Parts: sequence; structure tokens; C-alpha cells
Amino acid sequence: MTDVSWTDILSAVSAVIALCISRTANKAAFHANRAADQANATADAVAQVERDRWHHEMTPQFDVTITRLGPSSDQASLMLTFEGPAALERLDEVELEIRDDGYTHGVGVAGGTNEQELANTIWGPYRFKPGVDGAGPIGRTSPAVSMVLGDRLKRALEESFPPSWTDRDYWRGRYGNEPVRLWVRCQRDGYQPWMLTYDVAVADPQG
Repeated sequence: MTDVSWTDILSAVSAVIALCISRTANKAAFHANRAADQANATADAVAQVERDRWHHEMTPQFDVTITRLGPSSDQASLMLTFEGPAALERLDEVELEIRDDGYTHGVGVAGGTNEQELANTIWGPYRFKPGVDGAGPIGRTSPAVSMVLGDRLKRALEESFPPSWTDRDYWRGRYGNEPVRLWVRCQRDGYQPWMLTYDVAVADPQG
């Protein structure tokens, strides 16, 4: 049998100790990295909560009214006033869109449905008056404008038109007393966009 010197034994022991130290160091580094990752994730989560809170606090506030032009008029006037918050001061873009009533339409229409006519129908009482204040031919949207705190945005409305397979009297009976449903989309540089919803009752003129 080959004799093993003390030098060889000490070298072997040193190697084992070095290996243990290395594994311990690697394990400590792993846990340190994991802790750092968890700390970063927690910091990111806290930062996101703070951003969400700030975004919510800065949500634009509007007063929206719609008034008929007369007791028997088929036209109305929409007035949107930018009321706050005071810290927001201005909006780079405010865009209005009339929403449909939320139901599925066109199912079971005799002879099939006209997809384009369905898409062009405003399923609600009013639409933006086409060609006025930049409103398109369908009357669904009013183009974006900038606003500063206290500004008023006035838009002309007219009664919506039924699709060809629906009776006009039925249409007025169905939507005549319904609110106008709106999207109000707002943008300001440095902020995430806001999309606000309003259901606005149509009022008769006073006096």
C-alpha cells in the first residue's frame, strides 16, 4: 500500500473545506440575490400602487348636460365643462364618442342583416350632428380638442336614425326617454389616458 503523507491529507482536507466554503458562499449569494429580487419586486409593486393612486386622483372631472332645443325639437345641445381636479389644469385631448345601448342587434332580421348599416346605426336617442364641429358622417364621434380648467365644450346633437328594417315610431318609443351614453377619452402628456363613461339624461329647455 502506498503511504499517504500528512501533506496529502492536509491538501485533501483543505480541498474539502474550500469546497464547503464555496458551496456556502454560493448558497448565501443565491439567497442574497433572491432577497434582492423580492425587494425589487416589492418596490416595483409599491411604485405601481402609487402611480395608480396618483392617476386615480388626477382623473378629470366633467359636468355634462344635454338639453333639447325645444319641446318638440329633434335636436339638442351637449355641454361638457372641465371642472377639475385643479392640479390637472389642462388636457391635451378630450374626445367624445356616443356609445350604443349595450345590446346585440340585427339577429333574426328577415333576409339577413346589412353589416354596414348595423355598424352605422347609433343605438340610442341622439347622435352628433354630422358635419358640425368636425363630427363625421355617422355622428358617433366628436374630434379631440384641448381644454384648460373651466373650459366648456358645446356640441350639436340630433335624433338618431333607425336602420331600414325598424319603424321610426317604434324607434322613438324605444329610445325617446333613454339617456345618451358617452365615452369621454382624455389624454395629457406624462399621464396614462383616462376613459370615462357618462349616462346623460336629456332635459327639456327651461321656461
